[in-house]
Amino acid sequence: MKVFIKKILRFLLFFLLFSVFINTIFLTVVALTDWDFIKRRESLNFQDPSFDVLVLGTSLAEYGIDTELLTANDLKSYNLSFVGSTVKTNYIQLDEYLQKYNVRPEYVILGVNSILENFSNDGIQPVVEFTMSEHRYGAKDLPISKFNWAGMELIKKLFKRTYRETYLSLGQKKCAYYVPDLSVWKENELILQEYESAKWIGEISRLCADNGMKFILIEMPGIREIQNVSPVGPYEIKYDKGGEALLYNFNNKEFCDFINNKTDWAGLSHFNKFGAEKFTSELLVRVFNRESGTVGKLLP
Repeated sequence: MKVFIKKILRFLLFFLLFSVFINTIFLTVVALTDWDFIKRRESLNFQDPSFDVLVLGTSLAEYGIDTELLTANDLKSYNLSFVGSTVKTNYIQLDEYLQKYNVRPEYVILGVNSILENFSNDGIQPVVEFTMSEHRYGAKDLPISKFNWAGMELIKKLFKRTYRETYLSLGQKKCAYYVPDLSVWKENELILQEYESAKWIGEISRLCADNGMKFILIEMPGIREIQNVSPVGPYEIKYDKGGEALLYNFNNKEFCDFINNKTDWAGLSHFNKFGAEKFTSELLVRVFNRESGTVGKLLP
């Protein structure tokens, strides 16, 4: 009986050590190669940043808003959006930024899509949660489990050259591959209440109001089947805690006519770099009143 127990204990010890070794190797590789880990490290270690625009949101904004183009038009910008992000995560990121750095951006953009996203989700994006200063680590933080999606991305990088060639520029993910939009248009409408009642959007608006920053909400364009017929706006939204925002419905069907449905998408309503450049050019004109490098001010 003692021999049997000893064998079990040896196996458990071996399994524990092997698990620690594998998870350590996995975390090291992912932390050094994953785009979101790279961006997270960069954003936590800026040297006296002086951005005019901070972009928050999910992967739709991460791929879709070209901060390099904004910067080239005198709007120094950085894209803090992440794959799998939530609005709560965006609030945490903005709060971190304001506590860590002294210079406030003039504009905060939140790029989301009310059809594809649940604004009331209280989850935190794994990379952000794992690297938060006050985070308490537990069994749920085992890297192979927590970052399994990053492992899948690593495999894609190994076997797909076009995927490997995706890169970060001022926080934006830029890729050149394309996936045609084969969806069929449906008649949707923008539901303003989704924005008006969103707790964490309200919290972001409060942070912006408290720090003298203009808060811009953008309903991100999507593929044909999720586009809507509601006007572009902008809509002025006021929140209970004193903040306010301008909402631009850029998922409007007519506005989305600029999109080439064969060559501008990277898949699943995510722009590739060509679609993102077109969309951001529209932002410069419609939101910032800037065209061909001219300097303007935010539209009322």
